[in-house]
Amino acid sequence: MRLHAANDIPQFWTALQALLGATIPYDALIVYLNFLDFETSWQATEILATPNAQRPTKWFQNRRQVDMTPRFVLAQPKKIKIYRLSDVVPDQSELRRSAFFKEFLEPFGWHHLAVALYWRGDRVGSQIAIRRTAKQGDFTAKEVALLEAVYPHIETVLHRLLASEEERARRRWLEAFNHHLPFALLFLNWEMKSLYVNQAGLEQCALWNFGPAKARAYQPRAVFAPPGEIVQACAALKIEWLEHQSMGKRHPGGATKVSQPTQVGFTATIRLHVEEHVRTAYPGFIVYLENHAAMPALDQLPAHSLLGQLTVAEREIARQVSAGLDNEEIARRLRKSVKTVKGQLTSIFKKLGVNGRNQLMVRLR
Repeated sequence: MRLHAANDIPQFWTALQALLGATIPYDALIVYLNFLDFETSWQATEILATPNAQRPTKWFQNRRQVDMTPRFVLAQPKKIKIYRLSDVVPDQSELRRSAFFKEFLEPFGWHHLAVALYWRGDRVGSQIAIRRTAKQGDFTAKEVALLEAVYPHIETVLHRLLASEEERARRRWLEAFNHHLPFALLFLNWEMKSLYVNQAGLEQCALWNFGPAKARAYQPRAVFAPPGEIVQACAALKIEWLEHQSMGKRHPGGATKVSQPTQVGFTATIRLHVEEHVRTAYPGFIVYLENHAAMPALDQLPAHSLLGQLTVAEREIARQVSAGLDNEEIARRLRKSVKTVKGQLTSIFKKLGVNGRNQLMVRLR
């Protein structure tokens, strides 16, 4: 079925129109994807409609005030999947007297309606509305049976595509968040190709690859490439992980560190990441770049600054956090116990009025 081959919402919409057009004649078709709150409005994350059913948002809002179909759905003791307008208002003379019919159906030539509801748990998630003219007549029992037959196919495809859209949205949210982090971050795949790099990562890779003087002449994204030393370290981690796998052993984890060969204090911390909950996924590499030479000396900031509220030891902890290091790495570098680092972080959070590491990094930008 062409419907199952759809890889995105536009393809789904095209396939749905073709499927229904070949089996159930209609005059207009509307799809509501992801209702924001079906109980109170027709607002959805996306509304697809044939040209003769496209209307401004206000039209849908006004219609909701007199539309009796949502009340019918919500009043059912069980989740209803498919219904007709004639199921909601069996008396056609009563329907024709209603404001809903007079204002939102009759002016456009619509007299009959069939609806398929797609649920997300206990709430209506999406809806397909099929509209017909008086000449086309009401939906027959045979046509309702056809809608019931294709319902699980449409439901399966909708679930897959909407889940994919949500995952894409989550990825974009994460990218937007990472883009503004004050430390340089790279994600590399199993082949050591870049999956993601934030703005600080672009800038630091340019510095690593070209040096400060040349890097200033380039647009970081235009010349971006993972530094060779980092790629080599990832390749070594990869071999190490494969050796453990071949012996049936679990890789010990941890991180490896490489330095920029000509710039003192410029390092990269690399972790091999294995996604435990997705067994078929390849491992990847998380890379943090740290350029101590480019970092401000926090203990030299004026007393009236934000960090002037911290002790010298706390300032150093804050600086390490802003570089993206975890508590264990900070403890190792500063030769402190993890417990001490945690205690000082708690003090930092309290003094600066932040709730955690992310807020701290934002405040330190």
